[in-house]
Amino acid sequence: MDPRPPSLVEFLAPYPDAVQEVAYAARAILYDRFAPISEIFYDATQAVCLGFTYTDHERNNFINLAVYANHVSLIFPYGAQLDDPEGRLKGTGTRVHHTRLIGVEDLEDRYLTGLIEQARRRAVTPNEPLPETIIVKSMRGPKRRPTV
Repeated sequence: MDPRPPSLVEFLAPYPDAVQEVAYAARAILYDRFAPISEIFYDATQAVCLGFTYTDHERNNFINLAVYANHVSLIFPYGAQLDDPEGRLKGTGTRVHHTRLIGVEDLEDRYLTGLIEQARRRAVTPNEPLPETIIVKSMRGPKRRPTV
C-alpha cells in the first residue's frame, strides 16, 4: 500500500495537518485489518471520503473515512444494521451511521473494533478475490474545503 497516493495527497492538501495525519493513520490501520482490499477515494462536495470494499463497486463499501475541516469520521454505510448496544454510532437514518474519531487511538477501542469487525463480516465478498486497487472519483459541484 502506498501510504500517501498522489490522488489522496491532492484531495487532502486543503485540510489542516492534524486532520490529514489522523486520516492517513486511520487509513493505514484499516487497510492492515482488511487487506487485501480495494479503496475508493471520493472528492465529494462536503468531504473527502476513503471507502473500503472487497469489490470494485462503491455500493459495497462497508467502512468509510470522511475527512472534514476539523475532524475525521468513521462511517458505517450499513451501520443501522450493526449490534450497537451502547449506542455509540450516531445517525437516525435507516442505513448510514457514524462516529467521530477523536484520534487514531480510537481505532484500538475494543467496542469500536467490534463494530468494525461486524461491518467487515457483512461485507460483500466475491468468490474470487479481486486485485487490490484504488478507484478515484470526483463529484461534480463546488467543494467545501478548509482554507489552510
